[in-house]
Amino acid sequence: MAEQELLTVIQRASLPAVLLHVPDAEILAASAEAGRLLGVPADRLVGRNVEEFAADRPGPVLDLIASGRLAGFESERQLLRADGQVERLQVWVRGADDGKPVAAAVVVLWPSGDRAWTYLPGPADPRLFVVGTVDAELQVERVSDDISAFGYTPTDVIGGPFLRLFDVSSAADILHGLGEAAQSKRGVGLRVHVRIDEEGAIADLMVRPLNPAPSFAFSVCLGVTAEETPSSLTSLGIERMGGNLHALSIADMLATINDRDVPGLHRLTTRELDIVGRLVSGDRVPAIARAVFLSPATVRNHLSNAFRKLGVGSQQELIELFRKSA
Repeated sequence: MAEQELLTVIQRASLPAVLLHVPDAEILAASAEAGRLLGVPADRLVGRNVEEFAADRPGPVLDLIASGRLAGFESERQLLRADGQVERLQVWVRGADDGKPVAAAVVVLWPSGDRAWTYLPGPADPRLFVVGTVDAELQVERVSDDISAFGYTPTDVIGGPFLRLFDVSSAADILHGLGEAAQSKRGVGLRVHVRIDEEGAIADLMVRPLNPAPSFAFSVCLGVTAEETPSSLTSLGIERMGGNLHALSIADMLATINDRDVPGLHRLTTRELDIVGRLVSGDRVPAIARAVFLSPATVRNHLSNAFRKLGVGSQQELIELFRKSA
């Protein structure tokens, strides 16, 4: 992709996104949402160093991306606002070219806090996302019903090895990523190979460490093509990146639920988990519909499906079930 095309992709992104030069962190392009979050119009961010907006010291994230060892890396930073106030931000960095070392990186920013995941747009096509958790023995603890895309049912994989979900060619990379996540206590992203209907396919895997260590939340984004490389980043790729981050946060939420108290939990899809999580967090159907870009009627249909799968009869029963299990 030509440099100007990449700049345009970032400028038009609906997410708070910036393009950085690596390793000096100069801002090459920014979306309007990033400008609003940082308090400076997007066009006036260009040429400035992103560290001007930080109240803390930078970590090794850009160095890790430059090395090409990881496709993505998570960090938490402190934003210094123009009024002197400090706000915590979640930051996800991904390499944006195919060079060695990588010379540019896309950074997606969003507010931190207990409900940070609700600030990110939900997956445009939730059927492409599988979420779950992995225990300290790297066995699958929980997984969404979307695992059917791999040709499995949830009960086929729960209690089995996490690595079984992926092609053996990706095993070493996945173990390296899990080790990096455990050591750094941050999320990491990897491009991996999977088997779908006996055919090879490519997916984006994100993992984030949980307590107790070394357990992890994970999200797998399917539908990635072999032609999608860092240098071919498109608006769809940026949106998928946001969707995968959102899905990973759904997996975090899933990890807080005692699945023994919610015996039908594994029957819920990623979309249903998203909607149920928002409901339990205090949102109501109209707000949920706006957040996930669905009609209120469609949201109610998803809730009805969740009621049936979990054996409850109302929104209040659903809320009480999940709060009791947390």
